[in-house]
Amino acid sequence: MSEDENKTLRDKVETIYRVRDKARESSRGLRENEKSLIKLIQKLDNYEGLLVVVEGKRDEHILRSLGMRAPILKTQQRLPRPELLDEIAARAGRDGQVLILTDFDDEGMEICKHIEKGLEPKRIKVRQGLRFEIRKAMGNWRCIEELVALFKRKDSPEPSPC
Repeated sequence: MSEDENKTLRDKVETIYRVRDKARESSRGLRENEKSLIKLIQKLDNYEGLLVVVEGKRDEHILRSLGMRAPILKTQQRLPRPELLDEIAARAGRDGQVLILTDFDDEGMEICKHIEKGLEPKRIKVRQGLRFEIRKAMGNWRCIEELVALFKRKDSPEPSPC
């Protein structure tokens, strides 16, 4: 068997397994960490003066679909970083709190650290513990966008209208 034929066969087998795994994934219910993650996200509305910072509009859409109504600010709005920090501080207000919910990949972690450092002199409270709780509940997921998988489970919540 030639190298090209072997690669094509391998791709077909991988596709079959991927489709089977997706079907198996959708037929099972939510895990405990996934249930607690949904509850955590929905309880964010209970924090008075909380501003949630995400990377982009898809992240915002997923969180809104999970039922979160807290104010959200996106980092991907073509603002220079100093102006973004000023915008976050202005939206959070003097007594506000900020939850930085950027992705847990290298880029998201770098954005998070930059925002944390920038808000420190402005005396804006950053909810690092809450970010850690959400990260822990996310399990193997690294990006907020990946939470769309929660809607594909048999006992998943109905997406809220955005």
